Amino acid sequence: RMSAGMGSMTTLCVGPNPALQRVLSFHRLSIGEVNRVDSLSTYCGGKGQGAALAAQRWAPGARHAVAQFLGGDSGRFCEEQLQAAGLQTITQRVAGPTRMCTTLLNESDGSNTELIDPSATILMDELDGLVSAIGSRLSDFSVIALCGTQPPGSESLYDKLAAALLRPSPSPSPGKPEPLLLLDGIKAVDGVLRSGRLDVLKINRDELMLLTKRPTVHEAASLLLRGADARLTRPNAAIAVTDGPRPAMLFHRARAWRLAVPTVPCVNPIGAGDVCTGVFAHQLAVGDDTLAAFAWGLAAASARVVERSPIFDTEKVAELHAALAIEPIDSWADGVEET
Repeated sequence: RMSAGMGSMTTLCVGPNPALQRVLSFHRLSIGEVNRVDSLSTYCGGKGQGAALAAQRWAPGARHAVAQFLGGDSGRFCEEQLQAAGLQTITQRVAGPTRMCTTLLNESDGSNTELIDPSATILMDELDGLVSAIGSRLSDFSVIALCGTQPPGSESLYDKLAAALLRPSPSPSPGKPEPLLLLDGIKAVDGVLRSGRLDVLKINRDELMLLTKRPTVHEAASLLLRGADARLTRPNAAIAVTDGPRPAMLFHRARAWRLAVPTVPCVNPIGAGDVCTGVFAHQLAVGDDTLAAFAWGLAAASARVVERSPIFDTEKVAELHAALAIEPIDSWADGVEET
C-alpha cells in the first residue's frame, strides 16, 4: 500500500525491520529488583524509520518516503505515526505483528540498555509485494537508503532492489540522474556489494571490521574501494565510517578525511546513527558532495544524543556543524596503512 499523493521524492529509506519503540526512564535502575518507571515514551522505531523521520525533521519542505513491512496493531500504530510526521509510506502488510523494542535509561549513571524482540518471518508473497511496490517507484527518488537488518524470510530484499536499479527505467525522466544507492547495514548484503551499484556504504567502525574481517579501518576501506576485488566501483563511491563520540572518517578511492564533532553530553544515543543516515541521505539528494553531506549527518547525530526522545534541534545541528573539524588523511592518499 502506498500513501496518496506520492510524486517526485528526494529520499526513500527502506526499513524492512521496523519496531514499536518504548523508552523507559528510571532515576536508578537496579537489575534483579522491582523498578518503577519515571517516564515512558512510545514511538515508531527501526533504522529506516528513524532515518526517514530525521530527514523529514531536517527538511520538512522536501518529500521523503519510507518502505517497510508492517503487521498487527503495532504495525498500524507505526504507520499512523509515520504518516502523521509527514512521511509518505510504501507499506507491505504482513501476517506477523511488528516487533517491539524497549530502551531502559538509567539516569543515575547515564547508561542505557536495549531489549529487542525477535522479528516475525516474512512470507515469500510479502517479500515480492514490497519489492514490486518499491521497484515501480525507484526512478522517483534521488537517494535510496537501505537501512538495517532484513528480517527472516526477506534476506534477498536488498539484493533484489540493487538488481532492479541496474535495469533501465521503464519511464526515465529526461535530464534526471539515476538515484544514488546508500547502504547502512552489514548482514546479508554481499549481493548489494557485488552488484557494482552501491554508491555509499555508511556503517560504524566495528561493523566495517566485521564486514571485511580486516584489522584496521584503512585496510578494510582499501579492500572495498581499491584493487581487482573492490566492491564499491561506482564513480565517487564512498565509505562513511562513524565511531561513536570519536572522529568519523570518509573514504573515496583517492582521498579520505577525518571529521570531528565537538563533544556533547550524551543523554540517549539510541538512533543517533539513523539520524546521521537520514540527514546524510537528504543532503546527498539536494546535491551536496559526499563530504559536505556526511558532515551535516554527523552534526545532526550529535544533536540527537543530547535528547531523551528521538528528536533533534535544527539550530543545535547548525551550531555543531559550524564547529566541526575536517582534516585530510594524508596517509590514505599515500597508500600508508594507519590504525
